[in-house]
Parts: sequence; C-alpha cells; structure tokens
Amino acid sequence: MKPLHVAFVWHMHQPYYKDDLTSTYLLPWVRLRSAKDYYKMPALLDAYPKVRATFNLVPSLLAQIEDYGKEESVDLFLNLSKRAAGDLSAEERDFVLRWMREAPRALRVQQSPRYLELASRAPDAQFTIADIRDLQVWFNLAWCDPVWVEQDPRLAELKRKDRDFTEQDKTFLFDAQLERIRSVIPKYRELAERGQAELTFSPYYHPILPLICHVDSARSANPQIQLPERHFSHREDAERQIELGMGLFERMLGRRPKGMWPSEMAVGESVIGLAEKARIDWMISDEEVLARSLEGQFNRDENLYQPKRVAREGGAVSMVFRDSQLSNVIGFDYQRMSSLDAARDMLGRLRRIRDVQGDRDFLAVIALDGENAWEFYPRDGHDFLNAVYTELESSSDIVTTTVSDFLAEHPPQQLLHHLHTGSWIGASLDTWIGDPEHNVAWDLLAETRDWLDAQSQQRPKESQQAALAWREILITEGSDWFWWFSRKHDSGMDPIWDNQFRLHLRNVYKLMGARAPARLFQPIIKRAPAPERGVPSAAISPKSKHDPAWALAGYYLVGSGFGALHRPAGYVERVYYGNDENNLYFRIDSPRSGPELEQQNIDFWLYVSGPPALDGKGELQLPLARSAVAELGFEPAYVVRIAPRSQGAGITVARVLEPQTTAAADSSWDADDPFAVAIPFAKLGKHTGDAIELVLVVSREGRDIEVVPPSGALGVRVPGQARAVEVEHAKHLKVLVATAELAPFAKLGGVSDVAASLSKELRRIGHDVRVVLPRYRQVDIARYGLRPVATDVKVPLGTEVMPATIYEGRLNELVIYFVDCPQLYDRDGMFGFGDDDARSVYFSRAVLEMMPALDFFPDVVHVHDWYGALIPNLLDRVYDSEPYADIATALTIHNLSAQGIFGFGALVLGGLQEWGLIRLGIPGLDNVVNLLGRGIHFADVVNTVSERYAKEIQTPEYGEGLDELLRRNTQKLHGILNGIDYETFDPQRDPNIPHHYSADAPQNKALCRAALRAELGLEDVKGPLCAIVSRFYDVKGFDLIEQAMPELVQLGLQIVVIGTGDRRYEDMFRRWASEVPRQVAVAVGFDAALAQRIYAGADMLWMPSRFEPGGLAQLIALRYGTIPVVRTTGGLADTIRDFDPALQTGNGFRFGPYDAWQFFAAVVRGAENFRHPAVWAWLVQHAMKEDVSWSRSAQKYVQLYLAAMASRRERRGVAAAETGTASAAPVGE
Repeated sequence: MKPLHVAFVWHMHQPYYKDDLTSTYLLPWVRLRSAKDYYKMPALLDAYPKVRATFNLVPSLLAQIEDYGKEESVDLFLNLSKRAAGDLSAEERDFVLRWMREAPRALRVQQSPRYLELASRAPDAQFTIADIRDLQVWFNLAWCDPVWVEQDPRLAELKRKDRDFTEQDKTFLFDAQLERIRSVIPKYRELAERGQAELTFSPYYHPILPLICHVDSARSANPQIQLPERHFSHREDAERQIELGMGLFERMLGRRPKGMWPSEMAVGESVIGLAEKARIDWMISDEEVLARSLEGQFNRDENLYQPKRVAREGGAVSMVFRDSQLSNVIGFDYQRMSSLDAARDMLGRLRRIRDVQGDRDFLAVIALDGENAWEFYPRDGHDFLNAVYTELESSSDIVTTTVSDFLAEHPPQQLLHHLHTGSWIGASLDTWIGDPEHNVAWDLLAETRDWLDAQSQQRPKESQQAALAWREILITEGSDWFWWFSRKHDSGMDPIWDNQFRLHLRNVYKLMGARAPARLFQPIIKRAPAPERGVPSAAISPKSKHDPAWALAGYYLVGSGFGALHRPAGYVERVYYGNDENNLYFRIDSPRSGPELEQQNIDFWLYVSGPPALDGKGELQLPLARSAVAELGFEPAYVVRIAPRSQGAGITVARVLEPQTTAAADSSWDADDPFAVAIPFAKLGKHTGDAIELVLVVSREGRDIEVVPPSGALGVRVPGQARAVEVEHAKHLKVLVATAELAPFAKLGGVSDVAASLSKELRRIGHDVRVVLPRYRQVDIARYGLRPVATDVKVPLGTEVMPATIYEGRLNELVIYFVDCPQLYDRDGMFGFGDDDARSVYFSRAVLEMMPALDFFPDVVHVHDWYGALIPNLLDRVYDSEPYADIATALTIHNLSAQGIFGFGALVLGGLQEWGLIRLGIPGLDNVVNLLGRGIHFADVVNTVSERYAKEIQTPEYGEGLDELLRRNTQKLHGILNGIDYETFDPQRDPNIPHHYSADAPQNKALCRAALRAELGLEDVKGPLCAIVSRFYDVKGFDLIEQAMPELVQLGLQIVVIGTGDRRYEDMFRRWASEVPRQVAVAVGFDAALAQRIYAGADMLWMPSRFEPGGLAQLIALRYGTIPVVRTTGGLADTIRDFDPALQTGNGFRFGPYDAWQFFAAVVRGAENFRHPAVWAWLVQHAMKEDVSWSRSAQKYVQLYLAAMASRRERRGVAAAETGTASAAPVGE
C-alpha cells in the first residue's frame, strides 16, 4: 500500500504593531514570539532530517523581525523593561503593573514561584522597587523558549535565581533576545535551501481578501449579517496587499513563493482571480469551506485528501484544504495528554486515513497557528513536537512532504466549480464584520480611505506623503483589528488595539497635513450607554404635575432604551414616579393633549407587581397578550388604567386575573389631570416594606403600542419596616443565597438556573430568601431597575479596605442583592481573570460585611460552588466574635472540577493568614488554598445535586482530588435532586412552542414534531426525532456519540442538535448536517426558544454523560414528554428509570458501562419501542406526569437548612431553646 503524504503547514503571523511616524512598537509580541516560537519551530527540524514542513510567514511579521534586528525603533514594553526600576515614574510603574503581570493560570507564569506570586497579588497591592525589577525580568524571561533557557547558561542562571534580580541581569536577558531575533530569518532560509521546508506567504498586512474586495461578500455565508453603512469595495487594495507581500517575501528570503495562505484562510470566487493574476500556484483553506463549496456533495474521505484545481480567468490555481480535526486536536486537545500518548493518537489517526487511501495518493494537510497553541502545552510543546517528529522520522507508511512538492508529483485532477466565500472559522466572515464595533471600524476605514483618495487626486505633487498615508490604510485593513473588535474575543488589551487602529487612521490625516476627525479620537469599544433614568432620591407628595417635588422623583426618558427595532410610538416622552408613606405618584409627560389622546382612543395602563388572583370575573380586557406579560420581568397583581378625557381622566384600579389578560375592577375615580396621578398603596394591596415594580403600557383602541421602559421595570418600596410574620408551628427561615451567577442576570451554567428556581420556590412557600451575587458589567443597573440600599460598605481585602455599594433588584418577588465594586467586577465576562482569587475573596467578605448595613441576619447562608465557599471559613475564624457568628452555612456543589485553587496570597486577602493552610494530610490540599475544599471542611452541611452523585464524588474516579476530604465529611454530605421551574417549562403555556399539550392531552406533541422538522428542513418520516441539547464536551458523552454517529445515521434516525463547545464536535455535527441535511440538523450556539421547541418536538433526548452531577435537561425532557436516553450516573441515575414495556415501569432508557455501543443499544431500544404507538403513548404520558418541580426538593432544602442550624448550635454550644428552632429531621426523610 502506498504511504500517506502529510503536509504540516505552520502559520506564523503578527499584525503591524509599529507606529511608523514615531518608530515605536506599541505592543511587544513580535519580539516575544521570536524569543519563544519563531526560531524554535524551524530549529526543531534540525534533529529530524526526514521530516519536512511548510511554513507560512506573513510579510508584516517578516518586516518587523527585520526591523527589530536593526535596533532603529523603540519598543514601548522593552524600554520600560530596560529602565531602572527605581527610575520609573508613577505612570510608568502603573503601566508595568497593569500590562506585565500576566494571568496566574498561564503556564509560563507558573514556571516561576516568584512570577506567580507577583502575578497573583491584588491589583492595589503594594510593590517595592525589587518587586518591579523582578516583574520586568520575568515578563520577558517567561516568553523565552524554555528549552533555549535550559541550554543557555546565562538564561538558565536567571531562571534558577528566580528573584532579586539586578539591572545587569536585565542586560544579559535583552542581549540574548536580540541575538535570537536576528537568527529567525536565517533559520527559515537555511531550511528552505536544504529542501526541508517550503516557505509561503500571505497578503502583506493580513487582510480578509473577500471583505477588501467587497464587504457584501460576508452575506454569502450569513445573509442576515448587519453590514457597515459605508460600502467598502476595493479589489485594487487586495491586489496591492498581495503584490507587496510577494515583493517583501522575495527580497528577504531570496525566492518567489509558490503558495499563499489567504489571511484567516478566507477565500471565495473573488480570491481565485486575485491568485491567478499574481501567478500563485496554490492556496490553502479549511475543510468546512470545501464542504460548503460542494453544496451537500461532500464525502470527507473522497474529497478532503485530494487537492482541487480552480480556474476562472484564464489561469489555474491549485487548492488544498486542511483536515480541521487533525489540526484542532493539536490546537485544543493534545495539551491535556501525555506527549507520547498524543503522538501515538496522531499517528493512529493518520494511519486510519491511509487505510482509506488504497491505491490513491492522498495528502493530509495539518495547518494551524505555529505559535498560539504551545502556550497551553508543558515546555511550550517541545515534548509533544519531538514525540510526533520522532515517530514520523522512522515511519515508512506516513511520509511528510511540502505542499508544492506533492502538487508537482500529483497534479490535481478534480476541478472545483464553485468556491464558497468563508474562512477557517465557521466557513463565514462573521468574526471580522457584523458586530456594532466591527461596523464602526469599517466605516471609519472607508471614510478615511475615501478622503485620502480624493486628496491624492487633488494634490498629486505630494505623492511621497500620500504613499506613506496609503501604507497606513493598508495596515488598518489587517484582520487582527477586526478580530479584537469582535464581541466573541477579548485580548485583555482591547483598549490598546482600539487605540492603535485609530492611530493608524489618524496618521493618514497627519501625513497629509490635515486635522483628523473627532471620531478618530473616540474609542470604538464602548460600554453600552445606560438609559437615561434616575431613581427616587427622597419621598415626595406632589399636588400637581407642576409641583417642584417631582424633581426628587425617579424618572425614565423614553427613547434612551429603545433599540433600532423597537421605536417609541411618540405618546410618552418621560415618566416620573415616587411615593410617600401612603401613595404611589406617577406622572406622564406626553407631547399630546388630553383631548387628542381621547380622540385617538389612547389609554395608559400601569402594571403593578405581585401575584395575580387565581379566580374572579375579569370584565376589563388588558392590552398585553400573555406572552408580552411574560416579558415584563414580573408578575402583575394590579393594573391602573388611566383613561384621558377632554377634561381630566378616569382612573380604575383592577386586580389582574390568571392568565393575566383580564382584570376585575376594584375601585375607580375621576382625576383632574390624566398626566399626574396618586394611587393609594392600600388599593394596590401593598404594605410597609413591600417592593413594587412598575411598567407603563400605552394602548390604542385596546392594543398595546408602547411599553415604558421597554425592558426592566421601575421600582419603589413602601416606606416602613416589613411586617412581622407570625408562625404557628415552625419558624419561617431567613436564608441568604450566595452565588456567582443567577439567571437571568448573570448566567454561564446550570447553577444560575438552580439558584434562581430554588430560591423562588423557597420564597413561594413562605421563607424569607434573598440572593446575593457580584454586579458584573453585564448586570445593567438601569435595565434591571436596581437601586442602592447600602453605600460605602467597608470590605477588607488584604491590608486594604475597598468600599462596596450594595444594589437591590427583584426577580419577581425575590430580593436580589448585588455587590458592586467596579475595580473587581466591571469587566466583560464573569470568570477567568488573573485576580479571580481577589474577586472571590472580596465577594465572600462583602456578603458578611453587608449584613449589618442591611440589618438582615439570616439563619443560614447558602453558598453555591467555589466562588463564595470561603464564607464558612471566614465565619469560623475572622468573624468568630461577631454577633452573627452563629449563622449556619450550607454549601451546594454543582461542579466539583471548579475548585478555586490559588496560592497563599488568597489567605492574606481574606485575613486568614494567621490560621494558615488547613493541613489535613491530603495530597493536593495541604500545599494550596483550595476554596471549595475549605468550604467543604468548614460548612455546617454540604450537599450536591443528586443522591447518587453524593456517593460517586467520594470515589477517586469522580472526586476530582477531593474524594478523601468528602469521605471524611460524609456525615454532613447530602444529595438533593434539582427541580425545574414549572412556569418556564410548561408545554401547556410555553410561548416558544407552536402547539400546546399536556399529559392528559398529549396529541399536539406530534404537531410540535412536524413543525420542528419543517423549521429545521428535516424530512417528514415515521421514525423518531432524537435531540441533543447540551454543551459539546467529552464529559457529556460526545466521544460516544461521535463513535456511534455513523450507525445512528444508518439506522435512519433523525437527529437535531443544539449547543456549543469543543470545535471538534461542532465540526462533526456540521459535517453530518451537510452530508445528510434531511436527517441531521445542527444549531451551533444556544437559542433558548429553539431549545424549548426541540424539547417539545423531539421524541428522545440523548444524555450519555461520563458524569452528570444533577442534570436539568432530562427533567425538562420529562416535562415535555421527550424520553431521555441516559447513562446511569449521578442525577441521571436518580431521575431516569429504565423502561420495561411488559411491566409498564420506567420513564426512559439507561445504559451502564461508558461505551459507545452500550449507548447505541439503548437508543435502539428506544427506537424499537417508538414503533409501537400505544406503548410509546403510555411512556410519554407517564413521563409527563412525573413531578420534576422544585416543590419536593425545596422542602428537602428546608430540612438541610435545619440540619445546618442544628449542627451550628452543637458546634458553638448554643442551646436549641435559645434559637427558638425545632430540631432538624434528617434530610430526605
């Protein structure tokens, strides 16, 4: 059998960081990547003469490497690193501390105890001159290739020294870096000259060629994409980028390149013509682009490994397409495996391709970034690359080659008639256009280019300056600027990228002797402006619309919160609201008079929060449909109708009835002014201490035409102390829930839904439950109607005190507190920052410090996961002498793999350093600060989200290193199943599904199935429709699905998939959807409404998880009559019972061993039962009648809280009689 040919194509790229007008490099990555990757990658081949590779060298990178070697330019980061630490100004020190302290999770940071300690300090910690100097050294030394550091005595000594560096040490380091930079280009030339490497190029400044030719090309892959206002279409620029790139490449490397890597592998019909004109032999793109080009005729094995030929304008260009699976396992997966195992896996995958090859000549192309992936590998990928190259060096059945050599020996025979416009990211161009920030940047570029074009024609004598200005235009056409403008990416340095992009555009005007427009001095990346609203600043009792007291009221300016697709109707300009002890006051500013409003049949409806009445006669038809009421953000108890008349207005207060589309009038009266009304709280069923949410609806002839505000609500609280609740038999508990996420405010995973739903149910059954979480940037004060309830709460963090503001919001009637500290939480995203230790410790301390400020002392603090898990420890140690030290604690574990592991500095931040590490004699816990581990150790009770999982996590297989600690605490470890929110998941009322049904009348589920098939383009067949609603990760069983997929498709099953995660699985489902589009549909991403239509329309839900602590999807599936197919683990085992048609028991299909064919067999059992309509109908009805609500589990949580309180009393020696609380029954009894 012929050998398989493999081409490794390593892409080396950096954008142009230099400001040519000042000869200053504003970012250091060319220098640092040269020290770490750009020499290493070609040099590795010296030891493997039979291994050949292709290197793609972007011209903008080559030019900068050459420039660094001349030492004629300034590197801002290098200058501040070289500067004596004691000579830095305050501003320069701040820069070093801000930008040279990398995230502690980075492997290059973790190689040095000193660098890790410096990087882990709080943002406002104190740094000595010695600290600064060590930081200057380590920021640069950490970016040196670790094997180079080992082999160079000077660098090895610096690494060994680790701390207390001298200024002379810095000189050695920077001299070594310069030597390495000057060696980079000669090394590539050497490899090319001896025939071991092919060198290819990209357009000079790495632009997205299809977008440069025509921004409308983005609509080829995404017809709905929002394009910039200005039409950018400059094929001549694309030609120039290619021409300049080839010229520089030939000058520096002494050879004309044969191959081109189009920037971001972005190709299309327009790019073929560019390549033909430039006489390029071959181009590379992604397999998904090939699949889209073949328009459903893509057979991976037959098409991917045979190069193609494209011919359009008289010439011909060869095309190769990378194997994205092989490329992505290097980029994302092998870092988690041992080097030898990863190398064996790679060779095994290649040999499977060879088995398919037969007598043909296949080329497997492995193409990816040659620098970024190695940051996540031990020793920067050396061990992995050496292991792979060692295997290839001795292999006879797999032969490495260069792309050009393979094409010369095996000219492409297959003609590609259509080339899809797309890139290696989702076969689209969405990454670089379509977001608001993208489009602003494109408009600025187009505006500047148009201006320069006009100036060049008007002032031909200034051609030299114009040439420099045109260079700035080409620089700003590079892809990287638009990559970081994308809302999908965060560099951590986005403000710098933003400024540098605009700097290059400003340079255009400066070079031409003109003043740049003001827009180029304004950031493109901005926070969304908050709607113009204010909260009440004092109690008011206005007597008329013109009373000065309204100046103290809350207000909302209409128009500020409406998006382009939701324009205000023009009947309301502004609303004001406020209250005194007895009345709610509401004022409407309208451009229309009362008689005008009456003539047009305009009414105002003020919706007021509270539980609606369950029965009564609703003679008043309300303007909002049931689905629109659900969007208010609260349930309405009352509605106040204001009916303008020619003289005054008619006011009606009515009690809202279920299903919230009608109301029963309670009282009515006439008012002198339709635009300023007073409503007694007594008429709204409100009492002292009650919170009220308000939304104004404008109707015309009974139909709503405007909602104010369009999202969120206005809020007030009835003055006075809340009423005491009399309890006959047992104390109603006060519970404070501490969580890092809560739906809908801040959501990343299932914990946000659990925390919200459980808290709402506990509140419903009479307990005073409140929730606290950080106020992240995404929790908009105006949108959610938050109001400050405590300011300047002094929260200690290490040796400093950082004040917090506590905001209060509502989730229906549930009180939500938000800890606001902009320095820590005002960021895009919730986790994954270098100072997560400080952010989590601060949150834990803020939760305890806010209690006196709010005068709220709960019986129990209920903590979810690691983020607040230090609270039990703090109560036992730091707050032991406080009056509220008797508060009990409960810790719920949702995700055992996320533990919050930090260095000793976390204890210093929490004020726990005098007690030190907990020293339990457990490896992995004694030498680190593990927040979740400390929570387990100190909490009064611990639970997880199923009884089975509570047992599983006490084993090494599931315990994530905490199994011994959990076994030691088994007496306080409980398992309580999750529930789901029946208001959100209700097939009888769900507004997201096309047909409603119930357990007693499930017939319409078949209509939902038909509608889903039509929506997703699936064939209308008799077989079952199977669903996957999940994140795409191995732990969710996706490796089993991947193995079984060919057989599942062969079985004739229809499969619909929604979710996102590992690119490997996203690509896998996309391929199947491309190959069998009438049988497989995939939605990569997450659309909640579509997910609920899938639950309603599918027949089976697959959850073959390796482990699943609790699980929500299977519960939702049961609620909608969709039968789960699950592996017997965790919460899946506790909720799904295997179906026995003979005994008519069970509610799903289970399998035990983690094996693809066990999973396949369970699916087959389900499909066989589906063939019997009567059997399946019984199973569906039985599943839907399962009680998966929170009601039963909430009662178990009450028992858990009582157990925590009893444990707390016992631990602190407090008698039960002193607390007035009955003893707790065992949880679950």
